[in-house]
Amino acid sequence: MLRRVGVRNRATTTTPWVVAQDNPPSPDPVNEFRLFAIIGAWMEQDVIAATVANAFTQGCDRVLLVDNESPDHTVREAIRAGAELAESFHTEHYDEVVRLDIMNRVVHDVSVDDGSEHIWWLWLDADEFPHAARGATIREYLERVDRRFRIVGARFINHFPSAEPAYISGFHPLDFQALCEEHRFGCRLRHRKHPLQRFDRGGTPIVCDRGFHRASSRERPLLEPTEAVYLHHFPYRDPPVTRARLAMLCDVEASGTARARADDDAADGMIPRFQTLDAVYRGDWGNVRNYRPETPHSTAQPIPWTSLAPREDQRVKRWYTDEDLADAFEAFRLRDNTGSA
Repeated sequence: MLRRVGVRNRATTTTPWVVAQDNPPSPDPVNEFRLFAIIGAWMEQDVIAATVANAFTQGCDRVLLVDNESPDHTVREAIRAGAELAESFHTEHYDEVVRLDIMNRVVHDVSVDDGSEHIWWLWLDADEFPHAARGATIREYLERVDRRFRIVGARFINHFPSAEPAYISGFHPLDFQALCEEHRFGCRLRHRKHPLQRFDRGGTPIVCDRGFHRASSRERPLLEPTEAVYLHHFPYRDPPVTRARLAMLCDVEASGTARARADDDAADGMIPRFQTLDAVYRGDWGNVRNYRPETPHSTAQPIPWTSLAPREDQRVKRWYTDEDLADAFEAFRLRDNTGSA
């Protein structure tokens, strides 16, 4: 399909789609750019407000939501947090091809209509929280990236709950879930995802591919800096909320029809999460299926995320104070003690 529309040239398919280079000591960044986030969501009302808040905290000028007709209040919570509903669409099943087609069209149309010469797009699922190294925001990182780079890879950190509360809505999940595994596969630098892609007016278009893992362009190879950003993934939040969502995705008996199809590689992570959900919340890691493609059929072996990153990279900007977080923990403790939570 990409070849038919002229985005991928048949004669250049042997050329790597992306090549990594060091950012030069004296980079020549684009003079001015805008930073927009695009979020794909389905039934994420418990976390979407925090996802939107984090995107703005990371320097985004706009946050656009593409929603797969969520049956809960995902859209309402996203808009309350400052996002714009770009499109809501209906499918009978989870359909990654349809989702990516819509998101790519939104990115193209918004970029053309905005009028800016350069727009960095931050591609996110609703449970993903990015930041840059050394305490920098995504915008601060991009301000020092040489203009040759139009795509940026991410270290993909998949998190697990290990204590109560597993999550409190409105806050950064990193304050609740320290345990994680890093997923390493994809490009030569083993970046699972490439969530930052730059639109240049008059330049060659970039089309984001399934799962935001890679991209296609006539500009081949695309260049990425060797220094990646971090992308934290939090599929497990409050147990009843997570269970209800995964049941609608994966359990035919609970929902009448499973939205995630077993023969769809886009559902590879959803089905194992549902099948081993009880073991996750028990911390029974030997019975938690690992859906990392680089180690198939293995079990989870989570470690503290701080063991994966140098101390200077562990400073992540928040949109609330330490006192706000302490109050939320205290409120949860009081509700838990009275049995109303």
